Amino acid sequence: MTRAHARSATESGAPLVSIVIPTFNRQHFVLDAIESGFNQSYANCEVIVVDDGSQDGTADFLRETYGDRIVLVTQANQGPGIARNSGIAVASGEFIHFLDADDQLHPQKIEIGLDIFRRWPEVAVVFSHFQFVAHDGETPVETPPFDQYTDDVFCELLRQTGCRILTSSSMIRAEALRAIGGFADDVDFRSAEDWDLFLRLARRYRFHGIDRPLVYRRMHDSMISDDRLHGALGRLKTMRNARQYGWETCMTPLEFDRKLAARHHVYALYLWQAGQAKAARGHFLQAAALCPPEAKQRRLFALYTWLLPPEAVDWTLALAQRLRRLMRGAAAEASKT
Repeated sequence: MTRAHARSATESGAPLVSIVIPTFNRQHFVLDAIESGFNQSYANCEVIVVDDGSQDGTADFLRETYGDRIVLVTQANQGPGIARNSGIAVASGEFIHFLDADDQLHPQKIEIGLDIFRRWPEVAVVFSHFQFVAHDGETPVETPPFDQYTDDVFCELLRQTGCRILTSSSMIRAEALRAIGGFADDVDFRSAEDWDLFLRLARRYRFHGIDRPLVYRRMHDSMISDDRLHGALGRLKTMRNARQYGWETCMTPLEFDRKLAARHHVYALYLWQAGQAKAARGHFLQAAALCPPEAKQRRLFALYTWLLPPEAVDWTLALAQRLRRLMRGAAAEASKT
């Protein structure tokens, strides 16, 4: 649907939904995402694609393929959060549905989401379960169970180690998105930026989860979520930002500092693995200062960065994983007695 048609439909009483698709070098996937937006059972949607500095000819490909059937925004590469903000800025919809370029919507996704908004006007965010699919975009892959949340979404999100709400499954009232300022305006925030957004939304608004797989999440070798260094940095940034979000209603100062220290520790591990030993030491020492009960261990890791090569991170992580498995096994045996 063109924007002109969408506006005329909105005047007839059907709310406009803006589907915002950020893309970076995803020409081989983005077509499927766009088509899933066009194939919605609810017709009054506009599709906005933000080409975030792609170098694979995505913008020209989309102009030739769709013309004015989509709203196309082009910009220098600034990461998915800022790309989505660019989409929000030009969106005309009362509701905004985010969709990553390698994911696809179930044909009834928008219709089902709008029904929730109609039934519960106090809800600002509707998200759903999803189905992992293979590289072909169709073959189902084993998918974990849906994460259920209570009314205390903010504290539950904060206690997690990352965001378990898939951005591509989220449909949000545009006024709520704009009220909290959208995604963080930070070019280094290229992972976990959605966790930060949902925390700020959850402080002020109600969420509603749908336990149905209404999004198909494609698994492939170049997923941004597989970049462990950016992922660790994003989770660290989110926890740092959360100091301003009212965490005191969820946990004690020691609990919060322990979580923040853990984020510094994990980021330090991946910095060390990437050969950035000096930066890694700084984050190990920050973790030690934040959480005195675990300071000795963190200072020891800082010392290791002087003595051991980056490959030691793999040994360390493998050992930690083995210890966790042994502890879980011991706890399971103890529960039987």
